[in-house]
Amino acid sequence: MAIPIPIDQAKAILEDALAAAEHSFRSGDHLEAPPQEIIASTERLFTSSTQAYRDALIGCALARCYSAQIDIRLPSTEADDNSFSGRSLADSVVTPFLRQHAIPASTSPYLSSLRGGAKFIEGGAPRIQRDAAGFQALVDVVAYLGKSPQQHSVEYLRYLLRRFVQLRETSDLHLLSIAKPNLLQLNKLIDGLVSVKSGGKLSAMLATAMFQTLADCYQLAWEVEFQGINVADKASGAVGDITVKTEGRVILGVEVTERLVDKNRVVNTFQQKIAPVQLDDYLFITTIAPDPEALQAAHSYTAVGHEMNFVQVREWLINNLATIGASCRAIFQSKMLALVAVQTADIKVAWNAKMSLAIGV
Repeated sequence: MAIPIPIDQAKAILEDALAAAEHSFRSGDHLEAPPQEIIASTERLFTSSTQAYRDALIGCALARCYSAQIDIRLPSTEADDNSFSGRSLADSVVTPFLRQHAIPASTSPYLSSLRGGAKFIEGGAPRIQRDAAGFQALVDVVAYLGKSPQQHSVEYLRYLLRRFVQLRETSDLHLLSIAKPNLLQLNKLIDGLVSVKSGGKLSAMLATAMFQTLADCYQLAWEVEFQGINVADKASGAVGDITVKTEGRVILGVEVTERLVDKNRVVNTFQQKIAPVQLDDYLFITTIAPDPEALQAAHSYTAVGHEMNFVQVREWLINNLATIGASCRAIFQSKMLALVAVQTADIKVAWNAKMSLAIGV
């Protein structure tokens, strides 16, 4: 009897591997790579006109990660007691997973190109393949995974998904939007985006979009500059993640953070950003309440003419959106779309996922 692979466990394996792949792609951190000849075979799959080969390979690597007992050369339950159902794994797990993360994928690799009890072995093609060299590259990688320690399959799956992430970055992702966003929908969208682990990027973009919206709606002479999260302020000359100017003069520095703001951070911010330019107004936009000692330290600076205030991002955004009216809520969405459009694909995927939920409210 073929070896079944539970759907929930298969999804968990893919999620873990993709998280490592995306982190490596964004940060440039090293991922354990397979031998050079397997790298070459993998690249051959990404140049093949038959997309099904690389999609099917994900299922093979996944099956090997799940159990070393599975013969991943045999993705058909009729082949052997140690075989697995490649088609079931593709249709129920791999293809939905790829589409969920906006990664280009074939509809069903085992229906489009690998019918007839596919066997990924020398001479094992179920029929004449349109791209014989591409199919051979698939066979070579499967043979490598099947002969290697199981940990190599875990490492290879991360490596393979990183290559898929790279492919996604070159594709044109359409961003979802709402024709006339209402407060309930935007509330749902904001809750979703703030919950995404983006290193603070999405919270900072939400705050930037709000300042830009306020400037447009109230016709304020503001220049809202967003330098991006985790960019060194000293090097850029900015006083925070967001700098608000009027006629070239800084009137507000804004720091957006998902970390707890403590007393040391308040003191450092004053000494490094506020005091050098004698800034009157500084704002921390946070996702969690600051430490009480941080509030006390900020109050001491306020007493000598340098206000340092705190707001929590969700409440601040929703209160403003509730006040500015329907036309300005639409402007807020357009500002966010412009900011997201120039981000990496993982941010765009997160936007679409949370926007889909908001549309359904």
